[in-house]
Amino acid sequence: MRGWWVWAVVFVCSGCNYAAYFVRDTPEPMRALEARMDPHERRSCLVVFMPGMLDTPDNFVDAGFLDAAASASDRCDLVAIDAHFGYYRSGHIRQRVTRDILLLAETRGYEDVWLVGISMGGLGALMVAQQNATRIRGVVLLAPFLGDEALVRSVADAGGLAEWDAPDDADPWDEDEFDDALWAWLRGYATAPEDMPELFVAVGTEDSLRPGIGVLAEALPAGHHGTAPGGHGWSTWRVLFAQLLESPPWDPRAAHAPGWG
Repeated sequence: MRGWWVWAVVFVCSGCNYAAYFVRDTPEPMRALEARMDPHERRSCLVVFMPGMLDTPDNFVDAGFLDAAASASDRCDLVAIDAHFGYYRSGHIRQRVTRDILLLAETRGYEDVWLVGISMGGLGALMVAQQNATRIRGVVLLAPFLGDEALVRSVADAGGLAEWDAPDDADPWDEDEFDDALWAWLRGYATAPEDMPELFVAVGTEDSLRPGIGVLAEALPAGHHGTAPGGHGWSTWRVLFAQLLESPPWDPRAAHAPGWG
């Protein structure tokens, strides 16, 4: 199996030239844009936004995600992080998000941490949650890239996560085995969901990633997965995010967003 990042580049950037993006510096700590609901008081909840391969934290601002989340509820503070491809390529994405965001959130008193990941950021959110399951309350995925396509097909061919014979020795830190280890962990949503962070996943009906995402969605309860017309782009993700704003973490009383299932 090829390294996961090769698959990501082929999917997102086939036929394009974004060399400058892929060689960006990876500063420590990671750059972040923070939005506090009250400048004088921290909320107990923090939502961390992780961008896609060719995006930055500013895209969440430009697309209105932070404004929409703040308008929906003042329950959570918000932070969009510059978790760009360089951190994935170096293998440091989990360490940097853990040290720069999650541990800092703990020292600042946040008790309820959610991750929102788009495309490549969805993969990153799952990788971070896999290594920090006790720190993460929930994960929201919009059109997530989920690793090697052949692996995802093998899960589907087995009849889904519950029936798939997951490897028990895959190394999550090996670039050739990380997605085997990740899907082995994701199998918990089919076999022991009470031990897993809460998970919501959504995708456009015309998104080429939809079949693989559907394999994961089948293991989730009704109301934790959904679709909207459109492909792999911000116009679709804005619609999906608007639906999610009627669900946790923004409204802890809501069972699920209307129209999902």
